[in-house]
Amino acid sequence: MRALWQLCKIGVLVLMGFAVATFAGIVLYEPPARSEYAAIVVLSHGVAADGTLSPQTAARTQAGLDAFEAGYAPKVIFSGGLGGLEPASKGALMAEAAIAAGLPAEVAMVEGESHSTLQNALFTARLVPELRDQPVLLVTHRYHGMRSIASFWWAGFRELDLVAADPDRIEWQGAAAEPIKWAGNMVRGAVYSVAAALGLGGPRLDALLT
Repeated sequence: MRALWQLCKIGVLVLMGFAVATFAGIVLYEPPARSEYAAIVVLSHGVAADGTLSPQTAARTQAGLDAFEAGYAPKVIFSGGLGGLEPASKGALMAEAAIAAGLPAEVAMVEGESHSTLQNALFTARLVPELRDQPVLLVTHRYHGMRSIASFWWAGFRELDLVAADPDRIEWQGAAAEPIKWAGNMVRGAVYSVAAALGLGGPRLDALLT
């Protein structure tokens, strides 16, 4: 019982640490440090069955478009897979919305297979491998920012900054679940890394990151 109690205390402390990291990412957010990046990567949230972007996904899409128009990068990657009854992948729907709002179609790229932040990172690296060695600007909400940066770091990216889709009015929705999602990322990422180091791979291993 003592050992179990110790594990519980460790678990609580770990979750508290992730909560602190999430809160720090929210309140200490600063605009991008650079003026130029190799690419802007916009991370999806939700999409309705009729293809309508959720308010958070729409905000991220607009923030990505704004970052492009501000001259931060020459291309924009929209990352998010197909789920449920959605008519197309979230990445494709975000790209479509951004193009309708003025983004040149030739600069838009779609990563349409991911279903988690870890997959956003891993599948973006597969789509454009050279980005791992170049500065990348991530677009998401503040509460998701620290975990997104950690996920892309895990996938091999080394120069990362964040554009918040909620720069003026903080979007707190989703923040409460972040410590649990951090813990899930840590476990799944570690298992994936070990399996990959042992030479395993393929769709089943990728699905572990969902």
